[in-house]
Amino acid sequence: MTSFITSIKNIVLLALATFFILSNPTLAADETFIINHYTDEHGLPQNSIKGIGQDNLGFLWLISEKGPVRYDGNGQFRTFDHLSASLSTDRMVALYQGGRNGELWAQAEDDALVMLKDGRAVTSDATFWDIFDKPWLNQKKKLTTTTRLPIPHPKPSPEYLFIPDGTGSGFVVSKDTVWSPPLNLRTRHKRHFPNANPWAFVSFKGKLLYLNQLRSYEVLHRDNRLTRENIGGDLLELPADARFTIYWNTASNQLFIYAAESLYWLSEDDHGRLYSTLLVSGFDFKKNGITTAHYMPSRGKLFLGSATKGLFTVRKRHFNTLHSGVDYPNNAFYSQTLLPNGLLLTNDGRAFDQNGLPHLLDFLQEKKHQYHQVFGPHGNLWVFQRDTILLIDPQVSRILSIKPNPSQAKFADWDDASNFWIGGDTGKLLKYDVDRDTFLTMASFPAITYIEDGDRQELYIGTKNGLFAFNTLHCTKKEIPEFAGKMVRSIYRESTSRHWITTYQHGFFLYENGEATAFPLDKNGYLATSHCMLEDRRGFLWISTNKGLFKVSKQQLLDYKQNKTAAPFYFYYNKQWGFNTNEFNGGCKPCAINLPNGNFSFPSLDGLIQFEPTAIDDEFPLGDIILDGVTLDEKALPVQDTIRIPHDFSRLDIKIATPFYGNRHNMEIEYIVTSEDKPRGNWLVLNSANNTLSINRLSSGNHTILMRMRKGMGPGDFNYATFHLYIPPLFHETTWFPLLIFVVLCLTVWLTIFLRTRFILNQNRLLVNKVNERTLILKSQYEWQQRLSTSITHDIKAPLNYVVKALSNIRDIAKDEGFLPREMEQVYLSTKNIYHYSNNLTKLAKLMLTRDVLELADVQLYEIAQRQIDIFKSAAESRGNTIHNRIPVGTKVHSNPDVLAIMIHNLLDNATKFTQNGNIQLNVEQGTDNAVVFSIKDTGVGLYPEQLDYYNDVIKEQLPVRVEGKTIGFGLLLVKDMAHLIGAKMSIHSVLGGGTTISFILPSHAC
Repeated sequence: MTSFITSIKNIVLLALATFFILSNPTLAADETFIINHYTDEHGLPQNSIKGIGQDNLGFLWLISEKGPVRYDGNGQFRTFDHLSASLSTDRMVALYQGGRNGELWAQAEDDALVMLKDGRAVTSDATFWDIFDKPWLNQKKKLTTTTRLPIPHPKPSPEYLFIPDGTGSGFVVSKDTVWSPPLNLRTRHKRHFPNANPWAFVSFKGKLLYLNQLRSYEVLHRDNRLTRENIGGDLLELPADARFTIYWNTASNQLFIYAAESLYWLSEDDHGRLYSTLLVSGFDFKKNGITTAHYMPSRGKLFLGSATKGLFTVRKRHFNTLHSGVDYPNNAFYSQTLLPNGLLLTNDGRAFDQNGLPHLLDFLQEKKHQYHQVFGPHGNLWVFQRDTILLIDPQVSRILSIKPNPSQAKFADWDDASNFWIGGDTGKLLKYDVDRDTFLTMASFPAITYIEDGDRQELYIGTKNGLFAFNTLHCTKKEIPEFAGKMVRSIYRESTSRHWITTYQHGFFLYENGEATAFPLDKNGYLATSHCMLEDRRGFLWISTNKGLFKVSKQQLLDYKQNKTAAPFYFYYNKQWGFNTNEFNGGCKPCAINLPNGNFSFPSLDGLIQFEPTAIDDEFPLGDIILDGVTLDEKALPVQDTIRIPHDFSRLDIKIATPFYGNRHNMEIEYIVTSEDKPRGNWLVLNSANNTLSINRLSSGNHTILMRMRKGMGPGDFNYATFHLYIPPLFHETTWFPLLIFVVLCLTVWLTIFLRTRFILNQNRLLVNKVNERTLILKSQYEWQQRLSTSITHDIKAPLNYVVKALSNIRDIAKDEGFLPREMEQVYLSTKNIYHYSNNLTKLAKLMLTRDVLELADVQLYEIAQRQIDIFKSAAESRGNTIHNRIPVGTKVHSNPDVLAIMIHNLLDNATKFTQNGNIQLNVEQGTDNAVVFSIKDTGVGLYPEQLDYYNDVIKEQLPVRVEGKTIGFGLLLVKDMAHLIGAKMSIHSVLGGGTTISFILPSHAC
């Protein structure tokens, strides 16, 4: 009896749901198709759409009474207001393909044409008959043209009707004749063809079709053959006599039939016959004023233009939402369990069959808070509530018993050893003892949010505060540190060593072989709150979140684990794909389920979302990227291959466009701005909301904007485009500027050197004048001093000579009488030395006056030396010294006798003074290069090393009195200076306490 009542309830529920759907035609269409509606409130300039077509790049064009409009998808419309300046009216009446290249043309009310190409609208001077070959007709015959069906106000029976074929040619139809091709060409085909409705003629794929019946048509071929063909496909499900309307779009060369509130697309099959495909049903074309249709087969998108209601877009719904038609909260789903009878049991006691129809299980419907259902021991279904556990028989027909829920358990798991584990909010992990029918507490954790198998002896315990590994054999637990503080939402076990973990607020992770990998979030951060994860047969992971559903390649995630620069791409699905809500649910097990038919089922706040993952085609932009507009400081610039920009700009906006009619979240466009003087940087994300790149600063020169747009899920699936910018250089940045600077620097350096040289030369002249003037003064003073010294010496010399002679006579008399006091001898010798010293001074003064004209000659060295020895002989003997002249008689040297005499005199004087009871020798040795080495050697006290180093130095700027405490005599310096006058080289060798040897290298004869 209970089963019968339940069946009656299910039938009533199904009937109510069916009545609710059928009573709302819009909802009926929405159940199978997704319809979006756009009007002037969404950006359309006007709500009358009279034509739809695509240009050579795939951009979708609409014509309206405010000019041509480009539709860029997602409710974004691009108008071309600048055409108003070239057109007398912007009311467009026709859109068609024509010309030899099949260009897309928009025709205004006054027959002016606008060519729609490369995503741009450009006015043209061409006329309709410039695009199509005009047939020759008698001027009295009236020719009517048609470019689409249905036409707004068809004439009952035009005399002649021109039907373009889209390639620059066309057909001419009358009430009983068809001409093909046009009459003005040489090849002429004419066929008798009586027809009742000229508006049933259309051109398609180069052929003329006559569609006066729903299931068949007649074909007039180019070779003048006429055949009748049948239409296959979905139209056959309609009655043969059903009323229909032809929708013929010459802009896209497409053909449709609308019948029974359904639109069918007619395409050619492999045999060239028409085949019909249902595109949309339950949509009232008459009520919505549909004038034209355009279909994108590769995208599964249908575009419908309305005479008064703007644009409709239609596509098939791939995501099915299961609910019973009642309001929230009964349509908020969490856990799901597949029952043996094929029903899908949900958390509130409702079950859905494979057709998505709801079934009520009375014994579960009133049981609130059903957190989890799982088939447990003995095959019974365990339903976990807050405080109790319901045990239901394996056939899910009745409740067998009710157990207390010992730990407010919400999750259960069978491990590989057939142990049954449960856990929940209290954090206790319990194992069910089947034999004793009781639960054993095995461990405690934070509030448990998920339980999943690890390897054979391990469970992974997800909690509100981390992830733990629990060893079922030793009952030990270990916290996995990478998940500390994170709330685990679900665990997907791919294998014993690989687990995928979703978390709340922290995204999702891979835990493999003890290593955790965190993955980057999507660009909006929706993946931060990840709920459930399933893997399809193609290797993609599907992840539900609070903001929609994501799909990602598992291989890309594994690649990211190895290389963190290889970021994965996430494809995003939201309400645009047919969900009732973007907010999915989680916190249950299983979090999502893979149904036996291959469909996935995810719980959400508004129904169960079910779909076939491999049947969903991802939508990516596949067309070219074009430069759609350039704005410089709010002023539009012409679009060209290279955009010239002035140097002093504030803001440059570069807008790009591409034909894309999917979800903009999946439109990934990146760019790099490079220049001649800057290396290539990293890819930057372009704002997909308006596809505009804003630049505030650029250096002078050539710049390249490289863009790439994702066209697939693969890591290298991109389309590329390049745009060029040029900013003229400032004067200081041109090539001429450094050249000019170089020339100026060279001139500056030359002028500086020139002026400096002139200044130095002038200073040198002044200095030379001053030096000459001072030299003359000094020379005058010096000559006067020399003359004065000579005069004084001369005046002293005569009396001294007389005194010396007198003392010599007195000395001789005293010696003869035997009385010669020592004092008298000393007075005589001293006076004699004074005389010779004054005589030498006289000679030296004369030499200084005539040093510039000093004469050198071959002189007898022995005689000069002997004369000086004779002078010092008595003085030397008085000090116990002996002077030896070991110079060979006849030795000649090339020198000045006076200078040489003064030098020997001074050296003998020094030797006599500093030698006591010693020897003084004058020697000569033969040197190299005909030179004579003359030396005077004594055995006196010698010189200190410091004095020796000083005397041997060649040049001394100053003549110090002392060197390191040792007295410096001027006699040796004078001798050294005179040796230089006669070209002799002087050297001194001395040992302190061991005597001194002074040597001269003298030339033996003139060179």
